Amino acid sequence: MLTLILSENQSHKCLHLLKKQNIRDGVVIIGRGTVSSTVLNLFGITNQRRDIIKILLKKEKAEEIMDYFDEMLQLSKPGHGIAYTSPVISAVGLHEQETKHEQTVTNKVQHNMEEKSMFKKLTLIVDRGMSDDVMDIARKAGVRGGTILHGRGANAEIATNLFGVEIEPEKELVIILMPDDLVDKVVHALCQEFHLDEPGKGILYVEPVIDTRGLFEMRSKND
Repeated sequence: MLTLILSENQSHKCLHLLKKQNIRDGVVIIGRGTVSSTVLNLFGITNQRRDIIKILLKKEKAEEIMDYFDEMLQLSKPGHGIAYTSPVISAVGLHEQETKHEQTVTNKVQHNMEEKSMFKKLTLIVDRGMSDDVMDIARKAGVRGGTILHGRGANAEIATNLFGVEIEPEKELVIILMPDDLVDKVVHALCQEFHLDEPGKGILYVEPVIDTRGLFEMRSKND
């Protein structure tokens, strides 16, 4: 899964590039950030609107497409966006899917992916209005910035239940990409502050990231 977090203008360019590359298995999610302008500036973003574009790709093509978007969208420049890839265990219904189902990756392959990953993606689902507090705690633990999406429960009228936590209308998803060595510290800080071990306080999960472009941490290391 290739994910790009872009400004509205960059998103339009990206969609045009997708057509040129004849890539059809993608989706665009439009969100508005609620973090302070200081945090947005750390991401190099001055407008709160961000389009999140998700594209399913074959593993052998992912790096090539990542390089293509990196060059065409100039992701190495501040404010031009962020891109990352993460492993997908299985997928059905793709336009270019072969008749024969590809074998699901084994736990060993998945483990190797996680070992090679230098970055992780943390997602925290909290009540609306709490994202500023989440980012404050995360920044104190060493995080540079994040992306906020507004979400709703699967049924807006009736609270649903996800992993034992009631998901009611008006939730916020805080998405943070961070170096692997920060994960434990950030998770511990967020769990302590928001009492995530108690029912109904929120949901936090971490996913491996294979490759990243446009992150300030990467630009600092390259400098």
